Amino acid sequence: MKVLIATACGGKKNKGKMPAIDLYKSSRIKAVYNRRDGAEFAVLSAKYGLIYPDSIIKDYEQILDLKGVKKLLSQVIEFIRKYELVVFFKGGSREEYRELIKQASNQINKPLILIGNRNQEDIGKLDELLLRCTEGKLDKIYEIAPSIEIYNLL
Repeated sequence: MKVLIATACGGKKNKGKMPAIDLYKSSRIKAVYNRRDGAEFAVLSAKYGLIYPDSIIKDYEQILDLKGVKKLLSQVIEFIRKYELVVFFKGGSREEYRELIKQASNQINKPLILIGNRNQEDIGKLDELLLRCTEGKLDKIYEIAPSIEIYNLL
């Protein structure tokens, strides 16, 4: 199964133009990236929308708000179309990031699983979740962690 694992961008960034994975200083982003095991990875940026870790971007100061959600919605929809399932690590993200990924998946009926509370709670459960998702073993995945939310999954 083709799975995307994504998480929200971080406020602390290096200065300059570089790959997204190097721009963000967030330990959460690095931890999710390092656990992607068989899934493709992206960061949900307040400025750029969903971007791959090797995408070259320039540093910016922007926080996602409701206006930004509306602006980025079509980009996020197009990005997630090519995946069978999206997993979003929500720990440490603002409500607007969660709302954007939920709206995008709902508009195209894309299966979406959210996991994580606070900064990195349940990050250790990502390995099991992603393994089961990439293998298509989706029965009872809500039992993996109490923070899991499931949308558009039959």
